[in-house]
Order: sequence, then structure tokens, then C-alpha cells
Amino acid sequence: MSHTGRQPDVRAQATVEFALVLPLVVVLLAAVVQVAVLARDQVHLTRATSAAARAAMVEPTEAATREALHDVGSGLEIEGLRLSGGRQRGSLLTVAVVARPTRVPLVGLAVGSLRLRETLVVRVE
Repeated sequence: MSHTGRQPDVRAQATVEFALVLPLVVVLLAAVVQVAVLARDQVHLTRATSAAARAAMVEPTEAATREALHDVGSGLEIEGLRLSGGRQRGSLLTVAVVARPTRVPLVGLAVGSLRLRETLVVRVE
């Protein structure tokens, strides 16, 4: 018997293995993309909080801080902004922001009700 008679069996086996592995690869790839989305949201929150803290250094009011936060943080679902500390020139002011990340179905199941938080301390000018 020649080897050509066995070729269809090898191809069929490879097809079955591919069909079994493909869903796992797709789920893992989707999970990696979703973790990247959460990391992007954290970086975006850090950048927005930094802009809000810079605004608070110059004008330490919640309105000015919130405006700067929303200017840079568009696309983030901001849940809370807290300013604490002194608001007089030379005092330390803490800017804390809480945001809800982009909803991700696979990773969201693992992390539950995740909230992104960022806190910066600045000196009022």
C-alpha cells in the first residue's frame, strides 16, 4: 500500500485539530484585546487626572478642575472627583478621580465591578 492512501487521513486530522483549537485561540486573543482596552482606559484616566491637577494648581476650585477633567477625559465615564487639602497658595491639594472603564465582556466577568482610580497631589500656586 502506498502513502498516498494515508494523505486524506492526515489532512482530516489537521482539520479537526484546527477546529478544536481555533475557539480557544479566538477567546484568548479577545481577552488580550480586552485587557489592552482596560490598560488604555487607565492611561487615559492618568492623563485626564494630570490635566485636572494642573488646572487645580492654578485655580483650586472644583468647577475648574472638573472642566479640565472633562476636556481631556472625554470618553471616560467619570464617577467621582474629590479635591481635598488646602486651597491656599503654597498648600498641598489632592485630586482624586474615579472612573468606570470600558465594558469588556470576557475580562469583565473576571474582574467584576472594576473602578479605575487615580490620585495626584499638587502644590497650589
